[in-house]
Amino acid sequence: MRSMHTDYLSESIKFVELDVNDIESVKHFIIPGDFVLCATGSINATNPFNDISRDITDYYLPYINLLNECASKNIGKFIFLSSAGTVYGNASNFAKEDDRLNPLNIYGVQKAFFEQLIQIKHNESKQLPHVILRVSNPYGGIQNPLKNQGIIPVLINKALNGEKFEFWGDINATRDFIYIDDFLKATYLASKCAINEVINVASGTCSTIGEVIDVVQHRVDCKIDIVYKTSANTVVKNNLIDNSKLKSITGFSPSITLEDGIQQIVGKMLYAKE
Repeated sequence: MRSMHTDYLSESIKFVELDVNDIESVKHFIIPGDFVLCATGSINATNPFNDISRDITDYYLPYINLLNECASKNIGKFIFLSSAGTVYGNASNFAKEDDRLNPLNIYGVQKAFFEQLIQIKHNESKQLPHVILRVSNPYGGIQNPLKNQGIIPVLINKALNGEKFEFWGDINATRDFIYIDDFLKATYLASKCAINEVINVASGTCSTIGEVIDVVQHRVDCKIDIVYKTSANTVVKNNLIDNSKLKSITGFSPSITLEDGIQQIVGKMLYAKE
């Protein structure tokens, strides 16, 4: 589906807007030997249980059709962006790829279920080479802070505009944030080097939401007026992600710290306001 991001694509990249429910249209763009990266979705971690019926119709069934089509076309590799931030649930230690999955919301359930579908389809058909990338919390790049998705760009935008920031959740909750440049490099290398593997794509470090707020306030040089709200949805409190497998397979280690990543976003937003 088209978004603001398509305006920033290189002229050499062809963008085609299709309905994922229309597999007859989609299949014409699936070429034998190609890499197919699936980064679509219809919900996020804030969606309540009642949204699952719509999600099954809008996304589960089209996703199954996509897997069948990719397997029948003998594609080079199917890369699926899963969610390290939700499939493991609350972690007391750094979560590794072979840990038991324990999703706490329907978004995490969707990701875990789709991972299993990929593996089952591959085992049955022997024609779906794949890489499952469990991504933590990417931030940076081209993000729309008005969508209220992704705490870092929204927080920075509120701070720069002197607006109140409503926070739903626990300020002591921990998250693994990975800057977009590191995320893209890791995704490229893992997609290229690995086959039939599950890999965490994460910074390997954790920060509390309170620490993120402190960094943003320091970089913007102002106090943010935060209104704390209690979320009715089940959210992950502790999200600790081990990235040793990523390092082992690709030789790549994320290098952009949270402080430096936030500083880059602040600089870009200030430049855009001029």
